[in-house]
Amino acid sequence: MKNFVIASNCAYVIGKQDGTFVPLGFHVEGKMSGIFAQPYRISDGFRVLVNNEQVSASAYTFDGSCGSFLYDGFNIKISALDNTPLVVIDVNGSCEVVLPIKIESCWTGSDLGDTKLISVDTNHIAFGALDVSFEVLVEGAIAEVLPKDNFFEVKIKFEGVGRILVGKSCDLDIEPLIKSQMERRNNILNMSHLVSSDALFDDAFNGLKITYDMLIQKIDGIGEGFTAGFPDFPWFFGCDSAYGVYGALVAGQHEMCKQTLRLLRNISLSHNGNGRVIHEVSPLGVVYGDGNLQETPHFVCAVWEVYKWTGDKVFLQEMFEFCVMGMEWAGSFVEEGSLCPKGSGIVEVIGLSGRVIDIAVLMVDAYDAIGKMSDVFDVVHNYNIMRDNLATEIVEKFYCKQQQFFGDILCSYDEIMSNRDILINSIKNTNLLSKKMSEYFDEIIPSDELIPVVLNNWVCVLPYAKSFVPQEIVSVGVSKMKEKRFFNDFGMKLGCMVDDKEEFGEDIYCLNKSMSINTGVLAEVFACNNDVDFAYSLLNKLVDCYGVDVPNCISEILPDDGCFMQLWSGYGIHNVYLRCILGIEPDAPNGTLILNPKLPSELSFVKIENLLVGESLFDVSYKRVESKIEVCVMKDGVLYDCL
Repeated sequence: MKNFVIASNCAYVIGKQDGTFVPLGFHVEGKMSGIFAQPYRISDGFRVLVNNEQVSASAYTFDGSCGSFLYDGFNIKISALDNTPLVVIDVNGSCEVVLPIKIESCWTGSDLGDTKLISVDTNHIAFGALDVSFEVLVEGAIAEVLPKDNFFEVKIKFEGVGRILVGKSCDLDIEPLIKSQMERRNNILNMSHLVSSDALFDDAFNGLKITYDMLIQKIDGIGEGFTAGFPDFPWFFGCDSAYGVYGALVAGQHEMCKQTLRLLRNISLSHNGNGRVIHEVSPLGVVYGDGNLQETPHFVCAVWEVYKWTGDKVFLQEMFEFCVMGMEWAGSFVEEGSLCPKGSGIVEVIGLSGRVIDIAVLMVDAYDAIGKMSDVFDVVHNYNIMRDNLATEIVEKFYCKQQQFFGDILCSYDEIMSNRDILINSIKNTNLLSKKMSEYFDEIIPSDELIPVVLNNWVCVLPYAKSFVPQEIVSVGVSKMKEKRFFNDFGMKLGCMVDDKEEFGEDIYCLNKSMSINTGVLAEVFACNNDVDFAYSLLNKLVDCYGVDVPNCISEILPDDGCFMQLWSGYGIHNVYLRCILGIEPDAPNGTLILNPKLPSELSFVKIENLLVGESLFDVSYKRVESKIEVCVMKDGVLYDCL
């Protein structure tokens, strides 16, 4: 049965589309479904009864704000209100709803003990655990409270139209708040609105914008920003946010992009104090993972990206000192023999830590970004020299001439041998991959020089989208990326060393699975190298997974595993499509766009309306006329010439 999520920035509900609630989640096993007002779970869900028998919904619809469940003879609608921890359950018809109430802390929280009644006044029930309290208000029916061992149930029998409110501030005027949320989300849908000759792609591009808004959480004592994903990671991450803002900026959600990066800076400064960007922070404010090294240069790149879209110099000034600190911190992990800092990258495989390729590439990009920031503020620097030197090293040292591909990691022979068995026996490997890896390590020849180790994890494609890589290297690499070992049926595999897509992998992040982020990144590589048709086919792999599980969503793991709503799923659909295919490069500080379109052959017409760049709205349309592409640009309703 498919899942659903109905979310605001202060409350959310997760369950099944037949209206039932079952234990979900692997991060906190079985505890990621129900009714939440972070950092607390208020209920593990509710049951719907007819004649004392539990019944299921026959259909589910989501209108971008509310979720509606159709039963035999009645229906139920769920809303989560903005800016207040309040869930609204509307009932229209005859049925009985049983709502268990037990307040539990979310991830990293302590046991709150029994949930106890504070007061019962007709249909208003107040309850709490330790110093935490919530309430239930029932309208249009009579509520019966049923005490249990360490919690209680509220049983409500409806004979027509009624409502249950769960959370806080139950006395609010609800209808205007529901209407306001709907209007606000319709405005989100109207921003960056895509119309093209590919209606399916349009649906995914436009509908996915809602997920950014649904992933915003506002948690007391922490702040407000984009979270990583439902159901397992509804809290704040360094890496996920850095990738996520690239898509959210395209969607016009500029203020929340800035707010998310501010949040990460503030938490990182408080926890680390040295420019290092944290990995994740729980709903209780507990930092889990001081930060993988790659997250710091990635953050710096994201800050510059926000400036390119917004032109907000005040924001850039706020972030500049922290970004300088971060680059100094990251650079402190450079050791003799290489310019690439040693640390952990995005690929969370034990044994794969050191001079990894994603750190190297992101450091090049971050040196470029921090150099440009310095130029904005007239600060003298040598970041361009550091950028160019590291870019040269990536080509000269990370590239393996024997394998004709970039290595995942640059190691001494002793480092390779000390991690050999760990990598071969990783729980994320298939048997075929472990066998291939063992054969590969056996063939490595001892050397006094650093050795590029080519394991073909997905990050190995990152250099191929960069202009500093010679064309002869790019051509060979891009050709290899079309080999079947790089793919399963849904997208690019996480590990591409061997064709093992048919083999069962026990771990949820087994390396023969594909994800939305790496599939989008690979599309970027092909688009940057003028194979736009293949790039578009990869983006359409993502489109094929749109709404497979949850409406308006592309899952973290394709087609329907991991987080069913994932922040970075918009990286390919929004960022790669707009930047690398439509060829739109924002320059908000100067109030302009740079256009270099590369339309795939199957697209004859594209128009994107209300694209927010700085304070201006752009409409950009493309029309294929024989062998040419005609481009029309309007800025704030005024037609502009394309030079």
